[in-house]
Amino acid sequence: MDRGRRVTLEERIAIVKYTLDHANDYQEAAKHFNVSYPQVYTWVRKYRQRGMEGLVDHRGRPKRD
Repeated sequence: MDRGRRVTLEERIAIVKYTLDHANDYQEAAKHFNVSYPQVYTWVRKYRQRGMEGLVDHRGRPKRD
């Protein structure tokens, strides 16, 4: 399996909107945006659970005091 590409927050939002607008067709969204099916599924699931905050990547930032 190939390694995925880096995706910005704006791209993640666009991918989720595209998926929801196309009757949750994860496979089509994955092909259209050149990302993996599991990643699209994960982003949509996080968006449904937490909204836009679920799409934000918090890795690499220091802990809050």
